[in-house]
Amino acid sequence: MTSLALEAKHSVVVLHQLIERIFNQAEGSDDSIDLFLSYFHPDFKMVTPQGKQLDLNEMETLFRQLQGQREGMRIATSEHAIISQQSEEVTIQYRELQMMNGINQSRISLAVLDCSTAIPRWRYLQETLVA
Repeated sequence: MTSLALEAKHSVVVLHQLIERIFNQAEGSDDSIDLFLSYFHPDFKMVTPQGKQLDLNEMETLFRQLQGQREGMRIATSEHAIISQQSEEVTIQYRELQMMNGINQSRISLAVLDCSTAIPRWRYLQETLVA
């Protein structure tokens, strides 16, 4: 695995640790949201599992609303696979498992990361629920 691929995989893991922290901690308890947002390119786009398209501002609004609203949720990622690497851009697919109150929800995600900066910046994310 190339160093950029390792950076992309590490970014997936760290970003989901931040998401878990955001879901579990009340607003203003730390700087998790600001740190979370630093991982995204200004032109970021996302397609949610429900098919809704979000830009960076809409995603920020969503995560600010969800902050502290899913206490007890745990998130794990696995099956990280590099789909392509073009110059300093990496496309990675991974499985995400969200666990809360005995209910598990799994999704497969595809992300495009710009690895030209010290912290890879997410440019695109598409999530698909797994039945």
